[in-house]
Amino acid sequence: MQNPKDKKIISRYFTIIIFMAVVGIIILLKSVSVMVFERNYWKEVADRSVKDSIEITPRRGNILSDDGLLMATTVPQYTLYMDFKVSDADETRRKKAQYKRDTLLTNNMTEICEGLHSVLPDKSVAEFRRTFEEGRVAKKGYRRWQIYPKRISYAQYKEITQLPIFAQHMRAIGFFAESNIERKKIYGSLARRTLGDVYAKIDSAKNGIELAYDDVLRGTPGLGHVKVVNREKLTIIDEPPVNGMDVQTTLNVEIQDIAEKALLNVLHTQNTVYNGNARTGVVVVMEVATGDIKAMVNMSRADDGQYYEMKNNALTDILEPGSTFKTASLLVALDDKKISINDSVNANRGLYKFGSATMKDHNWNKESAYGILSVPQVLMYSSNVGTARLINENYSKNPEKFVEGLHRMGLATHFELLPGTGRPIIRYPNKDKSNWSATALPWMSIGYETQIAPINIVSFYNAIANNGKFMKPRLVKAVLEDGRVVQEFKPEVLIDKIASQQALNDITKMLTMVVNEPTGLGKQAKSDEFLVAGKTGTAQIASGGQLKGGGHQLSICGFFPADNPQYTCIVSIQTQGGLISGGGVAGVVFGDIAKRVMARDARRPISELVDSAAVLIPPVKRGNIADARFVLDQLDIRHEWDAQSSSRGGEPVWGKSQTSGTIIQLSESSIDTSSGLVPDVRGLGAKDALYVLESCGLRVYMSGVGSVTSQSLAPRTVIGKSKSIHLTLK
Repeated sequence: MQNPKDKKIISRYFTIIIFMAVVGIIILLKSVSVMVFERNYWKEVADRSVKDSIEITPRRGNILSDDGLLMATTVPQYTLYMDFKVSDADETRRKKAQYKRDTLLTNNMTEICEGLHSVLPDKSVAEFRRTFEEGRVAKKGYRRWQIYPKRISYAQYKEITQLPIFAQHMRAIGFFAESNIERKKIYGSLARRTLGDVYAKIDSAKNGIELAYDDVLRGTPGLGHVKVVNREKLTIIDEPPVNGMDVQTTLNVEIQDIAEKALLNVLHTQNTVYNGNARTGVVVVMEVATGDIKAMVNMSRADDGQYYEMKNNALTDILEPGSTFKTASLLVALDDKKISINDSVNANRGLYKFGSATMKDHNWNKESAYGILSVPQVLMYSSNVGTARLINENYSKNPEKFVEGLHRMGLATHFELLPGTGRPIIRYPNKDKSNWSATALPWMSIGYETQIAPINIVSFYNAIANNGKFMKPRLVKAVLEDGRVVQEFKPEVLIDKIASQQALNDITKMLTMVVNEPTGLGKQAKSDEFLVAGKTGTAQIASGGQLKGGGHQLSICGFFPADNPQYTCIVSIQTQGGLISGGGVAGVVFGDIAKRVMARDARRPISELVDSAAVLIPPVKRGNIADARFVLDQLDIRHEWDAQSSSRGGEPVWGKSQTSGTIIQLSESSIDTSSGLVPDVRGLGAKDALYVLESCGLRVYMSGVGSVTSQSLAPRTVIGKSKSIHLTLK
C-alpha cells in the first residue's frame, strides 16, 4: 500500500516537470519567433551594436611620374541608396516614423529629384522620379534601393548632402551612401599595364608596379571600435593606421603619351590601309645615361578591334628577335677582332646552305639579290646570308666563344623589373654538342634560336649608345613619405664596358648608316634635324613548331641623336598579314617618336631663329579663325577680318588666309558638319581636323606632323558604317 506522503512528493515532481516543459516550449517558440519573424530587426540591432577591434584601412600610396605628377591615386567613391522602410521594435514608434518618411518623400519628391539631377545631370528628373517610385513599390530590395547606377565622387556626394532637403532630412527620408575606395589612374589608359591594377579590395594588388611595390604602397592597418551614441555610429580609433608611401617612377607622362599615340596611329594604319591584323605593339623609350624607362607602351588588340593595355609584352614576350639581333652578332665579332669594318663577304645572291638547311635573304629571288657586301652593307641591307657567313666562318669550330660574347654583352641578363618579367634564353652548346647542329650558329646569328624580350634588346642598344656602359633598366626612382625621400634607387651599372672602344665606334657608325644612307633599310626612322642610329628587324613568329602561320614580328631598335645619344627606343609589332617590313611599319613609329621627343627637349631663344632685318609674315593655315587671330595678335602682325565675330552661336568659324604685302587677310571658308558627308579637312592642322571630324561622329587616326595632306575617306562622300578615318600630316 502506497504511502500518502509519497503520493504528495510524486505530485510535486509531476508539477515541476510540467512547468519546465511549458517553459521549454515557450523558449523554443520565442527562439523560432526571433530566428524567423524578428530576424531582420535583430540583425539591424546587431549591426548597430558595439564592434571591438575593427580594422581601419590605411590610405594607399600614390604612384608618381618622374617629375612628380600624379599617375595613380586612391579616391573615395560613393554609391547612393534609399531605405524606404523604418525599423523599430516598438510598433507605435515605427508607424509614426514610417508615416513621417512617406510624407517627406511625397511632399518633397520634385525637389529631391531636381536636386539630384542638378548634381548628376546625366540622369533626368523624370528618371530619378521613376527610380524612387519603383523602389517604394518593390517587393525586394527596398531596404537598399540604388537610386543612381554609378559611383560618384566625394565632391558630388558633398554637393548632394548640402542640398536643402538632404541637409535637413537626410536620415529621416532614408537616404544614405556607401563609401568605396577606388584606385584611379589620372591619365586614363596611359601606361596602365606598367602602373598595374588592384582588385576591388584596395589592399590586393594584381600586377605591375602596384604589385611589385605593394608592401610599400599598402601601408599598415589601424585598429578601432564602433560605438553607438544617440543612434549614430561613431568609430573610435584605438591605433591609427599608417598610410602607404608614394612610389616615384621614371616614367615621363609626355613621352609616354607621344609613344602611345605614335604606336596606335601605325597599328590602325596597318589594319585599315594594309588590311593586316596587328595583334600587339610595344614601345620602350629609355634614357641613355641612366637606364631610366621614360615610356613603356603595351597595346593588344581586343575582340572589338580596339587596342588596350592588357599585358606587359615589353617584359614578358620572350620571342626570337630577328634582325635587330644582327647588331649583337657583328659586335661580338668586331670585339673579338674576327672581322673589321673594312672586310667583305659574298652573300651568294641571297642563297646559302648551312648543313641541311638553306638560308635566304629577303630579296633572294630578285635582280637586286646581294653579291659581295662590305661589313657595313651587311647591316645596312640586313643580309641574312652575309651575317651568318661572317659568324659561321669565324666561330663554327668554337661556337662557345660566340655565345660567351653574347652573354658578356649583357643580352642574357634577367631583369626583375616587375612580376612576370621573362628570362632570356641564349643557350650554350654542351660538351658533346648534342644540343647543337650545323644550323644552330648561323641561325642564332640572325636572331633565331634565341628568345629575348624587348626590354633586353633595348638595354643592349642603350649600352652601345652609352659608350659601352650597360645600365640596369630603372622603372622606380624613389619611395616617398609626405614628399620626403625615404628610399632612393640610384642608376646601376651592370657592365662597365660591353666591348672595346673601336668595336663600339664601328658598330655605331654602321647603325647610323642603316638609317641615314639612302639604301639603308631603316631610312623611315631618319630625321633631317638630327642623326638617328638603329637596326630594323622582320622575324617570323613560330606557331605549332613551324615558322609559317605565326605571323611576323616587325621591329626597330636604335638611339638618337647618334652623335650625342640621349634616348634609346625599341618598337616591336606582332602582325598577321599587312605590310611586312620592320622599317616600313616599326620604323615609322620610331621616327615619329624621335622627332617629337627631340622637339619636346628643344629650347632655343627666338632671337637665334629670326633674321632681325626681315619682316616676318608667317603662313596661316586654313582653320579656326579665332585661334589664328589670337596668334597673330600675340605676334603683333597686322591682319584684316571682315566679319564681326570669330565664333557663331558658340561654334568656331572656319576660314582661310591670303597675304597682301605685310597684311594677312582672313576670310570665311565654311565647313559643314551636319550634312552626313565627310568634310574636306585638307590643309587644317591636327587640332582643327580632329574637332571637325569628331563633330561628325568619326573616329580619327593620324600619322605625321604638320597640316593634313590626305584623308582616307574622300571629301563629300557619305559617312557610312565605317566610322574611322586616317589622316596623313606633313
